[in-house]
Amino acid sequence: MHQITSYFFMYAKVVVTDKVPFIWTFGIPLMIALTQSFSDIRQATTAEYYPGLSYFWVYIILATYVNGVGIELARMREYGLMKTYVMISGNKLTYVIAVILAQLLFASISLLLFTTVVTLVHGFFSFKLIATSLLVLIGSIPFAIASVAITALPVKVSSLGTFVNILMFPLFLLAIKSPDQWFSFLNPFYALHEFALGLLHLTTQVDLSFGVWATSLSILGYFIIGAIALKRFSLVSLITR
Repeated sequence: MHQITSYFFMYAKVVVTDKVPFIWTFGIPLMIALTQSFSDIRQATTAEYYPGLSYFWVYIILATYVNGVGIELARMREYGLMKTYVMISGNKLTYVIAVILAQLLFASISLLLFTTVVTLVHGFFSFKLIATSLLVLIGSIPFAIASVAITALPVKVSSLGTFVNILMFPLFLLAIKSPDQWFSFLNPFYALHEFALGLLHLTTQVDLSFGVWATSLSILGYFIIGAIALKRFSLVSLITR
C-alpha cells in the first residue's frame, strides 16, 4: 500500500503539471460545449440536455484513460522504466494501480470544472449533476483497466498516441448515432454513455431510457478484457528489443 501511495503522489505531480493532456481532455470538450447554439440549449428540457452533457463526460473520461493509462504504460515500457518500477515494487500491479488512481484524480478535476462551467453558462447548474459526473467516473474504472489492452498493439509509442486518438473521434461520433442494439455496446463510448444515463436517471429522477442488463454485461466484459490484458502485459517493448 505504501508503494502505491508513493507512486501515486509521484505520478500525480506529473499529471497535474502537464498542460497538454488537460487541454486535450478538458479544453476541447469545453470549447465545443460552449460554442453550441444557446437559443436551442435554453429551450431544451432536462431529458434532452442531460444525454448531451453526459456524452462530454464520457469523452473526458475515456480520453483520460486512453492517454493517461494505456498510452502512458506503453511509453513507460518502451523507455524501459517499467522494468525499474517492477524491480522496486516487486510486481507490475502496484504501478498500474497508482497510474489509474492518478488519472482518476485528473479526470475528477476535469469533470468538476467542465460540469460547473458548462451548466452555469447553459442555465442547468445542479449539484446533482456534479455528483453524478463523479459517480460515472467511479463506475468507469473497468474501462480504465480495459485501456491496458492498448499496450498489446504492436505499434511504436510515437505512432500509437496518434493512431488511438484519431480512432477515438469516429467511435465517439458512432456512439451518438448507434442504434439501441447489443453490438452498439462493443463501442466503449456507447457503453459508458448508457451507464451515465442510468446514473442520471437514478440521481435526478429524469426519465431517460437505457439498457440495464446490456450495460451491466458490457461493463463486466470490459473489466474482463482489462484483467486479461493486465495479466499479459509485457515489461519488454513489443517493438524495440
